[in-house]
Amino acid sequence: MAMPEVVVQRWNEMTEDEQQQAVNFIDFLLDKRKRSRVQEGGFQLGALKGGLVYIADDFDKTPEEFEECI
Repeated sequence: MAMPEVVVQRWNEMTEDEQQQAVNFIDFLLDKRKRSRVQEGGFQLGALKGGLVYIADDFDKTPEEFEECI
């Protein structure tokens, strides 16, 4: 869907502060939609795609601080 011309017109009428507030609100709405999807269906497949790039070789090793608890 292309950006409706009325949105561009209204955007150009706003101050920089108002534009930043509009961006913040858009971010809020997108984040709200992501959260509701996760709550509805649990973990979203592909959520870490491209984001998890490194796991240490000793990932499964118990940290020294906790070895006495084992």
